[in-house]
Amino acid sequence: MSSYAGAGSDAAILGQIRDLADGLSNERSRNLLKNVTGALEVDAQPIPPGILRTVIEAVALNPQPLPPVK
Repeated sequence: MSSYAGAGSDAAILGQIRDLADGLSNERSRNLLKNVTGALEVDAQPIPPGILRTVIEAVALNPQPLPPVK
C-alpha cells in the first residue's frame, strides 16, 4: 500500500463498500461499484471527499446498461 496517512482507513472503507455492493440486486450497479472500489484500492492514495458518493449517486440515477466495449 501507500505511505499516505489515510490509505489504511480508506482501504478499510473501500472493503466495506465492496461487501455492501454484494447485496445490491442490480448486477450492473454491483459490478460498477466493485470495479471502481477495486481501482481505488490499487491506487492507494487518500480518496478525495465526495468521489465515492458521486459514483454511487451516478449509478443510482442512471440504472441503464453500459454500452458494449469495442
